[in-house]
Amino acid sequence: MSLLDTTGPIKNLLGEGRAVQAWRATSRSFGLFRTWWKREFFSLFDNPFGRQLLGPQRQTLYLKEASNGAIEFCIIGDGSQSETTERYSSYNAETLDQFLLGRGLSRHDVDLVLLIPLDRFFGRTLRLPKQALPDLDQIIAKDLTRKTTFRHEDIRDCYEVQQEPEAGKITVHHWIIRRSIIARALAAVHLDHVDVARIEGFGSTSIPRLVLNSAAGGRRPWYWTAVLALAIGALVLALAAFGLATWRKEATLTELADRIEANRTKAQSIRAQIDDLDRRQRAVIRLRGDKASRPTLSDVWEKVTATLPTQSWLTELQLTQAATNLDEQTLRLTGFSPSAAELVNLFENAGTFVEAALTAPVSIDPTEKRERFALQMKVTKQASANRTPP
Repeated sequence: MSLLDTTGPIKNLLGEGRAVQAWRATSRSFGLFRTWWKREFFSLFDNPFGRQLLGPQRQTLYLKEASNGAIEFCIIGDGSQSETTERYSSYNAETLDQFLLGRGLSRHDVDLVLLIPLDRFFGRTLRLPKQALPDLDQIIAKDLTRKTTFRHEDIRDCYEVQQEPEAGKITVHHWIIRRSIIARALAAVHLDHVDVARIEGFGSTSIPRLVLNSAAGGRRPWYWTAVLALAIGALVLALAAFGLATWRKEATLTELADRIEANRTKAQSIRAQIDDLDRRQRAVIRLRGDKASRPTLSDVWEKVTATLPTQSWLTELQLTQAATNLDEQTLRLTGFSPSAAELVNLFENAGTFVEAALTAPVSIDPTEKRERFALQMKVTKQASANRTPP
């Protein structure tokens, strides 16, 4: 049992569901569009120049059994070739090949169509709603089984759909022919099913067309094969060119990314060197600025010499700089003076020293007959204000 024979939601979805109906309607619409497009496209070449561009068109050879056992040939090509009809009273298996050979053709160059009298077909007409188009094959098969006595294995059938003037209605012309009749007609012209593209009825305006071998009627001429090969080759070359361009683009982007990464590393290294050099330069400028703003030992020595009285002299002069504050300098003086207490006021009023104070008790030196003092003070930046720049 097949999957479509089961009942339930699966059958509704896969067999008779909306998805299958939509697919059939889409396929039929695409087939109609394809037929219309081909007709419109080839109509553009419906002129002598256009037919030369398209090359030789495929021809159709009709075979019909006439009276007294004669076989009538009728070959039809494109509009540039006239219709040719010949009758052979004595027909054998080689007659067809000789007829084609005389025109430079073979069986592979033409579509063979066998004409059978219309009275050998059983025809019937069905009027159906337009909505039945997607399921037309199933409807015709069920109606054939229900209303006729034909067995499916004994017949071949075909149908043609005609649009009715009445909206929403179609007319289906259904033709049926027994396989035995087809076999006798093929035997009369010494042909097989694989040689004949289709069979057609004659004798009425409504002509049944039954396809026997779609491959026999669909052989593509060599020039169409060449065109298809060229088109496929062009497509392959276009895809190859696109792939090559994409690969080159990716390779270029990868190379640029590597260069950018290498240059970024170099830039970071150069930036680090610039920052280090900038720090060093700022340190040098700061040191030079500090040196220019702070009084030197010679400046302090000169100021102390100018401030110290004549009767006083020094035995030790010490200038130190604070560890926490580079701008703060401390001056320590040790020596002899007639009045050590007056030295505090002298250095305080000198304008260069501040916070002057004695750091040790004043004592009289028996040898020098003067007071020994130890004086400490802070040096201001004014000591370097009058210094001449280099």
